Amino acid sequence: MVWNMDSRRARLAIFITVFVDLLGFGIVIPILPLYAEQVAANSGSHWTNAVTGWMHLASPGAFWAGVVFVSFSIMQFIATPILGRVSDRTGRRPVLWISLLGSALAYLLMALTMRLEWVILARIVDGVTGGNIAVAQAAMADGSKPEERSKVLGMIGAAFGLGFVLGPALAGLLAGSALGVSLLQNHGWHLPFLVAAGLSFLASLLVILWLPETLTPELRAKAQAPSRKGEGRGHALATALRTKGMPQLLLIALLAMGGFAMMEGTFSLMAAARFSFGQKEVGYLFAFIGILIVLYQGGLVRVVAKRVPERAAIWTGLILMACALPFLPTLPWKWPFLLMMIPLAWGSGMNATATQALASQLTPPEHQGSLFGAMSAVQGLGRILGPLAGTLIFAKWGFASPYTAAACVVGVAFLLALSLPRPVKRGPASPDLEEAAVESQYL
Repeated sequence: MVWNMDSRRARLAIFITVFVDLLGFGIVIPILPLYAEQVAANSGSHWTNAVTGWMHLASPGAFWAGVVFVSFSIMQFIATPILGRVSDRTGRRPVLWISLLGSALAYLLMALTMRLEWVILARIVDGVTGGNIAVAQAAMADGSKPEERSKVLGMIGAAFGLGFVLGPALAGLLAGSALGVSLLQNHGWHLPFLVAAGLSFLASLLVILWLPETLTPELRAKAQAPSRKGEGRGHALATALRTKGMPQLLLIALLAMGGFAMMEGTFSLMAAARFSFGQKEVGYLFAFIGILIVLYQGGLVRVVAKRVPERAAIWTGLILMACALPFLPTLPWKWPFLLMMIPLAWGSGMNATATQALASQLTPPEHQGSLFGAMSAVQGLGRILGPLAGTLIFAKWGFASPYTAAACVVGVAFLLALSLPRPVKRGPASPDLEEAAVESQYL
């Protein structure tokens, strides 16, 4: 029996599921590079030694941290549209349940191993099953009325914000606790990953116990019918590229995401190299970044969207990012370093929101689906290429070099942005669009 969107328990189930899942995600992301670097240094595998010797890396641990980081992004890039399509055919509930179990298994494997091969496998498994946020959004939207959609999807944004703030803080607390230190020293077990595994398993139980199926049998049958050819990711990209101004916007989205991901993939490693920070301190730093994201998403994004034209917002956001990035590896701790995170986080959010809004205005209404499919694809490529390039540059030339490279990449995006055409207004941007644009920077 399909759920009623008025059911408080069903809505609460999805909210808690997303929050718990993102809490686990927030625990893992800040400390993952440091963990991968440590595992790579202790694994002693012949094949890893051969690769690092062949590449003449000064900091091989940073390179392998990038491989671990990117293996998840590659598999998620491939699997997310597949999971979405499977959920259209079989229902949201089973896909959510299986994806959460996959995350729990991946976190558990990372918690109990000190072998690089198993860590990479765990990240691949998590990437394959990690497309549950899109499925949860679809579940929220399935039974809602059009006028209610902003409200119900806003619950996903709230769960995202809470998870991204509390997750890193919890990672810092767990890693620095007496129990966490004892488990690591005596057994080689990583308490933050054990907790993340437990949270994902708890979320999977909530799906089974609380969440009814949200997709009607009629819609599942319609999705199972043979689809028209040529409507995949390539078709969406080709459609977008035929629209005036969209080639520049797609390239800007790729470069901006790639530059930001260079920073994201090396931030923990840079903080460890500069300030000798461990998992505890890095977790708190990411919690601070999460607070900045929530402040922008919770109010500033609407002020900017109303008062600043889209092209000017893109230019401003890219300038803020390009200016902030080179200073991060040079500014002293504490307040100069922390204050520089503000233009970086808010500039990234400003650029992302304005890019999505301008793209929506340049694209005819009948091609909006293709537009956001293409935008999602190029941003996914940025999440893959950015950390991989950033950690490789870090491994070759030191902790400051990825930030210089990232600033150059964002600078190229700014030069492209100067050629953007003025939009023909098609109506105000949806609040859902504004929230999704900010969230897409960090998922």
